[in-house]
Amino acid sequence: MFISFRTFRKIILGTILLVSTASLGLSLYLKPYLIHRNSAYVLAGILDTVILTSTLALTRRSLLDSPQSVAMETLGLFTLLPFALILTLYVLSLSVTPEPTTLSIFAILQILVFIGTTLHALYTLGLILTAMLTVCAFDRDVWSRHIDSSPSPFPMTFLFLFIFPCFSQRDTTSFPTEDAPVLNQERVVCLPGCNCSIAKTEIPNTSPGLEPNMQMVSGLSSRSLVRVPNDIERRTSIAIAFEV
Repeated sequence: MFISFRTFRKIILGTILLVSTASLGLSLYLKPYLIHRNSAYVLAGILDTVILTSTLALTRRSLLDSPQSVAMETLGLFTLLPFALILTLYVLSLSVTPEPTTLSIFAILQILVFIGTTLHALYTLGLILTAMLTVCAFDRDVWSRHIDSSPSPFPMTFLFLFIFPCFSQRDTTSFPTEDAPVLNQERVVCLPGCNCSIAKTEIPNTSPGLEPNMQMVSGLSSRSLVRVPNDIERRTSIAIAFEV
């Protein structure tokens, strides 16, 4: 129903990284055409910080073999958010030499900076709200969880059903259905020569205990005896080892 949070996180951070890298290249290219050339250093400094933070968040586990906790990523994003907003306002206030090519490139730079800041703000606010919702739903220790772990610290299906309980399906496995066999039905068999009012039926050729067993096998084959645990149960499971 939903994509995994790990995939969503990589898409968002990868997009922010690409947009920031492109913005940095355009800022350095436009340095000779800026009215105040030192403004390029301000842009480059903030963009370098965003690029470094995004790269570290994506490669921390593989390079440093250190987990990235939810609290650490949230704190880093929230700290950089004011600088990203300042960067957007600063780019909108800059001026370049009035040349057609320069103005077009500068407009692209402004659009890229605005897109990067918007993604940064949405991801930061979304991560904070999702973590707070997870705390209220079932896991108070979500801030210390590894954000890229498996199972995900944010099971989206469970959180969606927690917000909208009307969409949760009722468990009907305990109720008999028309197709499900009933094992405790009694079958009345009349012997030849019986004068009772019940309609006569022939004695089955099978043994008395065979038919209930066949019904049981048929009923069990239509149902799954093993249920795969969900993300919440996998997180709270306990490993048990037997010594030989």
